[in-house]
Amino acid sequence: MAEERVFLKLGGSLITDKRRERRARIRRIRRLAVEIREALAQRPALRLLVGHGSGSFGHAAAARTGIHRGVATPEDWRGFAEVALAAAELHLVVRRLFHAAGLPVLSLPPSALAEAAGGQPAAIAVRPFQQAWAVGLIPLTYGDVVFDRERGAAILSTEAVFDALLEALRPTRILLVGEVPGVLRDGPEGRRVIPHLTPARFAEIAAAVGDSHGVDVTGGMRAKLELAFRWVVRLPDLEVWILSGRRPGALREALLFPERIRGTRITLR
Repeated sequence: MAEERVFLKLGGSLITDKRRERRARIRRIRRLAVEIREALAQRPALRLLVGHGSGSFGHAAAARTGIHRGVATPEDWRGFAEVALAAAELHLVVRRLFHAAGLPVLSLPPSALAEAAGGQPAAIAVRPFQQAWAVGLIPLTYGDVVFDRERGAAILSTEAVFDALLEALRPTRILLVGEVPGVLRDGPEGRRVIPHLTPARFAEIAAAVGDSHGVDVTGGMRAKLELAFRWVVRLPDLEVWILSGRRPGALREALLFPERIRGTRITLR
């Protein structure tokens, strides 16, 4: 069976309650881990890079400290450390639950591997991700603080980490799994999922795309879409999916049967 490379993001809104600080959805994370394990059992050639958002852990701390706007003072740097700790707390929860489910995950924190410039990824160590895949491990990363050459510090979302790794790891699919069932558009019958989008159609639907519920300092749905369109331009054969992981079995199905995904598919054409 041919190897398939999939970047999978579990959104902060999916695995935490973003309206309640430091509240992880333990049962949901455990269930998602089991679905990943079951998919890998059926498709052992599947190579996964899993990332997760920081949800009510990192985002709440970042909004309180303001370090996403840059750092300069000793107090700012203490805020940097506070946000790093909050993001790492959720990451440890995810790591433990994945390990308990039988997934051989290897933690690869952006704060130790990446650097930004002007809030955008400027450098990242690719080799640890490649080595993890080579020996059968699942690299596990997350939205994190990093040092920034211009601002002192920045926050890199999981999508920004994926962006930095795109050409080096060349995924065939990227799954952005959150609370919402896809990109939604208002119509006469209420809000409906847009099944397929291309960069050419972005201007048409941009006004209908809102921000995330709760606190999200990385830009919400609009930022995710803009990145997704850039990805399919850079890798023309790539498919990006935005879908919900709330329904039991949805993630397992998305990993095994792309044609059955209920969500928004983003391609170059």
